[in-house]
Amino acid sequence: MTECIDNPAERLHGLLVEFCRVGKELGPNISNWAAWAKAMDYEGSSLSAGSAEFFHRLAEAMELPRKVREAVGIAVPDPVHREYLLGPLASVEAALQSSSNASHPISQVWQHFCNGGDTASSAAIYSLLGSANDLRRAQVEIGLTEADGQSLTAMINDLVEAVLASELDEADKHFLLTRLNEILVAVQQARLRGRYPVEAAVDAAQGALLRRPNLLQRMRDVQFLDRIVVFFTKVNAVLTLAGQTEQLTQDTVRAIERGLGS
Repeated sequence: MTECIDNPAERLHGLLVEFCRVGKELGPNISNWAAWAKAMDYEGSSLSAGSAEFFHRLAEAMELPRKVREAVGIAVPDPVHREYLLGPLASVEAALQSSSNASHPISQVWQHFCNGGDTASSAAIYSLLGSANDLRRAQVEIGLTEADGQSLTAMINDLVEAVLASELDEADKHFLLTRLNEILVAVQQARLRGRYPVEAAVDAAQGALLRRPNLLQRMRDVQFLDRIVVFFTKVNAVLTLAGQTEQLTQDTVRAIERGLGS
């Protein structure tokens, strides 16, 4: 089973629009907590302002601007467009900070990002919609499961430690660590960008190794080659569709053997 790709800008946009709608319904002098309780009552469970669940959901909402910055930083390469999207986000952060005080009426929270609760004229709301659209375009159909991501991260970190402790020379260590870091970055970004960049990073690392038969021989000489083979076999097993794992494992071993001229 795969995991949905996250779009924090879409979530934050929807939450703020609902917060403004509820506030207009309740009136500008109502406690902002009362409006947040209604806006965050996703399951119709009569969420109570000041309850443990309320604080949990409000804390999650306060984390969304940070997640938006991270996601846009990954998905939007152009720095000018990125700044255009993220510039108004500071006003949302100020509004959320103001929401930490129950005595603040909703009008006091609105003043930071949405005058009078008018979402149509809010630069912050508009920029979040743009961010959500850009992130949606960057999404892919297939992501990594949480378990797969954790498994890959653990395998990469273990091999990094093994490389550092190996008898390989510094240049060979640097080469391997650089390739492993590229895979790790792709894994860490997989929730937004999906599994295909991870597969590309793994394929690139394997290809770079196979183009360096002398490095493969040096790894064999210091009894490190088997560790590399096991790593790529396990990584490919995580990334491969069910039923294809055994064939890919055999292909990985044969490819390395060909690189050594075996």
